[in-house]
Amino acid sequence: MNRGITLRTGSALAAAALVALSSIFPLWSMTMRAPQYPKGLRLEAFGSGMVGDVRELNIINHYVGMPPIDPAPALETAAFPIALTVVIALCLLSPVHRWARRLALTAVVAMPIGILIDVQWWLYRYGHSLDPKAPIRLEPFTPLVIGSSTLGNFVTSSTVSWGVVCLLAAAAVLVLGERLSRRHEPRLHVSGAVHRTAAASIVNFFAIALAVALPDIAVAQTPALQARLDAAPRGSTVTVDGGVHGPIIVRGPLSVVGMNGALIDGAGAGSVVTIEGEGVVFRGFTVRNSGRQVTEEAAGIKATGNGHRIAGNDVHDVYFGIHLGDGGGHVVEDNRITPGVHHGARPGHGISAWHVHDSQLRRNRIADARDGIYLSFTDGVVVSGNEITRCRYGLHSMYSQRADFSDNVVTGNLLGAALMNSDRLILARNRIEQHRQGAAAYGVLLKDIGDLIATGNIIAANRIGVYAEGVPDRPGREARLEANVIAGNEVGLALQGNAALTVVANRIAENLTDVRALGRQLSSASRWSRDGRGNSWSVYRGYDADGDGIGDVPHTVENAMDALVRGNPQVQALLYTPAHLAIEAAARMFPLFRQPPVLVDEHPLMSFASRGAR
Repeated sequence: MNRGITLRTGSALAAAALVALSSIFPLWSMTMRAPQYPKGLRLEAFGSGMVGDVRELNIINHYVGMPPIDPAPALETAAFPIALTVVIALCLLSPVHRWARRLALTAVVAMPIGILIDVQWWLYRYGHSLDPKAPIRLEPFTPLVIGSSTLGNFVTSSTVSWGVVCLLAAAAVLVLGERLSRRHEPRLHVSGAVHRTAAASIVNFFAIALAVALPDIAVAQTPALQARLDAAPRGSTVTVDGGVHGPIIVRGPLSVVGMNGALIDGAGAGSVVTIEGEGVVFRGFTVRNSGRQVTEEAAGIKATGNGHRIAGNDVHDVYFGIHLGDGGGHVVEDNRITPGVHHGARPGHGISAWHVHDSQLRRNRIADARDGIYLSFTDGVVVSGNEITRCRYGLHSMYSQRADFSDNVVTGNLLGAALMNSDRLILARNRIEQHRQGAAAYGVLLKDIGDLIATGNIIAANRIGVYAEGVPDRPGREARLEANVIAGNEVGLALQGNAALTVVANRIAENLTDVRALGRQLSSASRWSRDGRGNSWSVYRGYDADGDGIGDVPHTVENAMDALVRGNPQVQALLYTPAHLAIEAAARMFPLFRQPPVLVDEHPLMSFASRGAR
């Protein structure tokens, strides 16, 4: 075989290999960044489907009425391997004839173009299929398949990825091989050897591709534990004394107790421990190394059914920590849960409860998760005595009923407690502190809540102590903040004009701004005293001549300085300086400078005693 044929054959093999590599790498990627997602949410398109923060994006999509992302579109995932096989075959046949080379080049170039057109079509469909009844209404929009787009406070960056680069490189190799071969063989006569070489190349390629396509088979550490569990009588106890064991399925009723460092390792695929049936007790284990694909929704411990007790386990290096789905009567207590940061663009939730009722999540220690504890469509769940830090949201409730968040310590997350689209909630005796970074650095976020009692909490040292919008969400409901300490925040309470809270018997102290109206004014339905008792304010300068513990003159929040701060944030550096005092004095003395009062507490308290009443 002369050098021209060798060059054509070599370029054909190289192009086929590059096309095959495109099936391994992502073809396209998108990153969405916003203040509440400083690390960004990422979505990648492979030939086999979408991976990345699909679940998180679908939650956001729900708010704006966008259809959920299908991680494996049927048409695309079925067509991609067929198209890939055809293009590889054309590359391998390209040395046979110039028309084969032209067809191969056309197919290799058309494939990435077709992929990008398809992705852009899907983006258009998602942006123009908005539910008009969604909680957040947007005008139809079209994210760009390549480039940057802005939607609300999200900035989306999209680009081709290594899979498309491989396809374009394959086209370049074919063109280069053809040009070089023409220099050495201007009048090429195709011999039978060329056909045999091409045929052999095709056979060799499919043999190699089959080997590459075979999934890695993880060798479980030992199948003995699963065999013991399957053979155990229902209702009995299986004790596991030390050792490293592979992923297991526990079917109740059954108690499984770990001793002396017993460890369950998921080998990086799927959920590590799966609990099914009724009445499983699972305690005393270290659980680690779940699957890393977001679309798996893998967990250290995944439970369905009813009446399970998951206690005293150390769960780390997983996607979700503990995931409860469909069932009730569970107790999840005294676990240490640290999902970590090695699973997708962000880890999963520490404890996730979905369609769960009448359960207790108590005394767990959770760190480095997406949300520490996330309730979705739950009813009657008690969340008590947990310690949560270094998460996105410490406590998060969506579409939940009768949830009780009590006696938790929530510190150093992006947001302390996010309670949204829920009803009949209790938030009692929690410490919610040190949430100061990012645009949503709230101690407590309340949005579209029905009945709420928030009492006996310490909400301190946050950028915003309490943010409220659409609370309560309809007439006849009450959202009450009573006997809380709201102190040391940049803003104690930041209230939208549709937040009609009852705020009584609280200690509101040493905030840079005690109360900020985020609209023109606070809701006229807001109440700052009840039954002759208001709140205790550190800046109150009145007196109590009759000694009944109630100030004899109302406390007025005017915030002339706050009006300046909102117009020019740099002015905040002057807070509590002589300049601040001069501005407040001017506002009192000169009516032209005076701002309309933000609120009037008719019965301010002279002292504060936390009652934590329910």
